[in-house]
Amino acid sequence: MVSDLQLVVIQTGAQLRSVSRNRRAVIFSVVFPLVMLVLFNSIFVSGGDSVELDGARVGAQAYFTGGMIAYAMMFSAFTGLALGLVQQRESGQLKRYRGTPVPAWTFIVATVLRATVMVGLMAVVILATARLAYGVAISGEALAEIALYVLLGTATMCGVGIAATTVATDVDSASAALPLAAVLLSFISSIFIPIDQLPDWLAAVGRIFPLYHVAIGFQTALGTGGDTALDWGNAAALAAWAVCGGLVAARGFRWEPQAASA
Repeated sequence: MVSDLQLVVIQTGAQLRSVSRNRRAVIFSVVFPLVMLVLFNSIFVSGGDSVELDGARVGAQAYFTGGMIAYAMMFSAFTGLALGLVQQRESGQLKRYRGTPVPAWTFIVATVLRATVMVGLMAVVILATARLAYGVAISGEALAEIALYVLLGTATMCGVGIAATTVATDVDSASAALPLAAVLLSFISSIFIPIDQLPDWLAAVGRIFPLYHVAIGFQTALGTGGDTALDWGNAAALAAWAVCGGLVAARGFRWEPQAASA
């Protein structure tokens, strides 16, 4: 008899295979962040350029590297995850799955694990590219910090992504709203533009959302070699978003199609 843990492993593997066959997912979660990393470093970085992030000076290469890891995380664990769930729900896949004897929680856990694996692999690819192509220094302390942010940040983004499906009543609205939200947040969350270069009011808005805390965590870890250790303020903010997202998802997540009843 298959245990619940084995079911989680089996479903995680199946989801990873499904994503690997999805061209759009591969382009946006793997190809696009790498292309952006190369473009930003080629266009905006010159010699020993550095940027200021909340009082800390970090190298421009480290800044863009951390930002692209955060961007890849946002797509895999928020935008892509939420869109995928809405599509599965509206096509009836989730309803059929819910009708099987398989525990529902194993599907949710497998979905989060799939996103975590994808983010982890993407972080490795981006870090390797940054180290080999741009000489970004990566210490053991920085790697430990990045690993912690990958785990906590992915859990947070997954919780918020699942919660987002509760207000997306159909595939069309989700396809329009979620990517738009991702792009807008990227501009105010220190991914494309350093937070200190934004107007004060816009920077204050950006600091509210979890993407900022993920991005600044990666960038600071790389830019300071991990010497600052984990910023517990960022960790607390991410944990708060994870809890809130989880509560909304637990109360509002639906397995049946919603478009007809909207």
